[in-house]
Amino acid sequence: MRKSKIYAVRALLITLVILLAGLIFYLSADNADESNAKSDIVADSFAARVLSSFNLTDEQIELIIEKSVFIVRKTAHFAEYALLGFLLTAVAVSFGKTCAGCYAIAQITASAYAISDEIHQLFAEGRSCQIRDMIIDSAGAAAGIALMLIFTAVFRKIARRRRKKSIG
Repeated sequence: MRKSKIYAVRALLITLVILLAGLIFYLSADNADESNAKSDIVADSFAARVLSSFNLTDEQIELIIEKSVFIVRKTAHFAEYALLGFLLTAVAVSFGKTCAGCYAIAQITASAYAISDEIHQLFAEGRSCQIRDMIIDSAGAAAGIALMLIFTAVFRKIARRRRKKSIG
């Protein structure tokens, strides 16, 4: 890939990291009621699409929705940090770095952001700092990093095969 394309991809990846970090910060600034309302929308949508096909009472549906809000919230934590870990690793790879230290830096960066995010929530009305969320966020980042490692390994293997075909 030409240097100009590498620079453009790198700039795009860094921009995406910044935008995602900003989105995480923005969502963490919601007070408890606003945050719960967003989770409720997802849980209610789930209920409307999935639970309506079962023969359940309104009370059963409400109980499932109430329990699913917790799952929705924790899945959102995991997913947003998986994406952050993936993007941070992609930035490292864009610099040609494949060393274990680079992946560790991506993990440390994502985990440090998770900690700062939880501390930030202390300043939002009704929100709190949860160690469990820091662990979920860090695990999500590790999953994103692992996914990027797999993509990188597959991409490099394909590139090697193409080079061998073009040479031989």
